[in-house]
Amino acid sequence: MALMSVRATYALDRDTADAIRSLAGRWKTSQAEVIRRAVKSAAAQIEAQPTRMTPMEVVEYYRKNGPTRTAAETRAVIAQLRADRLADEDARQQRVDVKPRGKRAK
Repeated sequence: MALMSVRATYALDRDTADAIRSLAGRWKTSQAEVIRRAVKSAAAQIEAQPTRMTPMEVVEYYRKNGPTRTAAETRAVIAQLRADRLADEDARQQRVDVKPRGKRAK
Protein backbone atom coordinates (compact mmCIF):
# COMPACT_ATOMS: atom_id res chain seq x y z
CA MET A 1 0.00 0.00 0.00
CA ALA A 2 1.24 3.48 -0.79
CA LEU A 3 2.28 5.87 1.98
CA MET A 4 -0.72 7.99 2.90
CA SER A 5 0.33 11.61 3.27
CA VAL A 6 -3.02 13.43 3.10
CA ARG A 7 -5.58 13.23 5.86
CA ALA A 8 -9.07 14.57 5.20
CA THR A 9 -12.38 14.79 6.99
CA TYR A 10 -15.71 14.62 5.17
CA ALA A 11 -19.30 14.80 6.37
CA LEU A 12 -21.38 11.95 4.92
CA ASP A 13 -25.05 11.12 5.06
CA ARG A 14 -25.99 8.01 7.04
CA ASP A 15 -26.69 5.83 3.97
CA THR A 16 -23.29 6.58 2.43
CA ALA A 17 -21.47 5.91 5.71
CA ASP A 18 -23.37 2.62 6.12
CA ALA A 19 -22.52 1.61 2.55
CA ILE A 20 -18.82 2.34 3.12
CA ARG A 21 -18.82 0.23 6.31
CA SER A 22 -20.67 -2.58 4.53
CA LEU A 23 -18.23 -2.61 1.62
CA ALA A 24 -15.26 -2.53 3.99
CA GLY A 25 -16.63 -5.63 5.69
CA ARG A 26 -17.31 -7.46 2.45
CA TRP A 27 -13.94 -6.56 0.96
CA LYS A 28 -12.16 -7.14 4.29
CA THR A 29 -10.39 -3.81 4.06
CA SER A 30 -10.46 -0.40 5.70
CA GLN A 31 -13.11 2.23 5.06
CA ALA A 32 -10.37 4.48 3.69
CA GLU A 33 -9.47 1.79 1.14
CA VAL A 34 -13.14 1.54 0.11
CA ILE A 35 -13.17 5.28 -0.55
CA ARG A 36 -9.84 5.11 -2.45
CA ARG A 37 -11.15 2.30 -4.67
CA ALA A 38 -14.45 4.08 -5.30
CA VAL A 39 -12.72 7.33 -6.24
CA LYS A 40 -10.22 5.50 -8.46
CA SER A 41 -13.08 3.65 -10.22
CA ALA A 42 -15.11 6.84 -10.71
CA ALA A 43 -12.07 8.68 -12.07
CA ALA A 44 -11.34 5.84 -14.51
CA GLN A 45 -14.94 5.94 -15.76
CA ILE A 46 -14.72 9.68 -16.33
CA GLU A 47 -11.44 9.29 -18.20
CA ALA A 48 -12.95 6.56 -20.38
CA GLN A 49 -15.82 8.79 -21.48
CA PRO A 50 -15.23 10.81 -24.60
CA THR A 51 -15.17 14.52 -24.01
CA ARG A 52 -18.11 16.43 -25.41
CA MET A 53 -17.35 18.89 -28.16
CA THR A 54 -18.65 22.41 -27.99
CA PRO A 55 -20.98 23.47 -30.82
CA MET A 56 -18.09 25.46 -32.32
CA GLU A 57 -15.85 22.38 -32.22
CA VAL A 58 -18.54 20.34 -33.99
CA VAL A 59 -18.77 22.94 -36.75
CA GLU A 60 -14.98 23.01 -37.10
CA TYR A 61 -14.81 19.19 -37.18
CA TYR A 62 -17.31 18.95 -40.05
CA ARG A 63 -15.63 21.83 -41.85
CA LYS A 64 -12.34 19.92 -41.80
CA ASN A 65 -13.60 16.35 -42.23
CA GLY A 66 -16.83 16.65 -44.16
CA PRO A 67 -20.05 14.77 -43.43
CA THR A 68 -19.94 11.24 -42.04
CA ARG A 69 -22.75 9.98 -44.29
CA THR A 70 -24.07 10.68 -47.75
CA ALA A 71 -27.09 12.88 -48.42
CA ALA A 72 -29.12 9.76 -49.29
CA GLU A 73 -28.14 8.11 -45.99
CA THR A 74 -29.12 11.26 -44.12
CA ARG A 75 -32.52 11.36 -45.83
CA ALA A 76 -33.06 7.68 -44.90
CA VAL A 77 -32.19 8.37 -41.25
CA ILE A 78 -34.57 11.35 -41.16
CA ALA A 79 -37.36 9.29 -42.74
CA GLN A 80 -36.86 6.51 -40.17
CA LEU A 81 -36.85 8.98 -37.28
CA ARG A 82 -40.10 10.52 -38.53
CA ALA A 83 -41.69 7.09 -38.88
CA ASP A 84 -40.56 6.13 -35.37
CA ARG A 85 -41.97 9.35 -33.93
CA LEU A 86 -45.31 8.84 -35.65
CA ALA A 87 -45.50 5.24 -34.43
CA ASP A 88 -44.68 6.39 -30.89
CA GLU A 89 -47.34 9.11 -31.05
CA ASP A 90 -49.90 6.57 -32.33
CA ALA A 91 -49.04 4.12 -29.53
CA ARG A 92 -49.19 6.87 -26.92
CA GLN A 93 -52.55 8.06 -28.22
CA GLN A 94 -53.94 4.52 -28.09
CA ARG A 95 -52.84 4.20 -24.45
CA VAL A 96 -54.55 7.49 -23.63
CA ASP A 97 -57.75 6.48 -25.44
CA VAL A 98 -57.94 3.16 -23.57
CA LYS A 99 -57.39 4.59 -20.08
CA PRO A 100 -60.36 3.84 -17.83
CA ARG A 101 -62.19 6.96 -16.85
CA GLY A 102 -62.22 7.65 -13.13
CA LYS A 103 -64.87 9.41 -11.14
CA ARG A 104 -64.79 13.15 -11.40
CA ALA A 105 -63.74 15.06 -8.32
CA LYS A 106 -66.49 17.21 -6.91
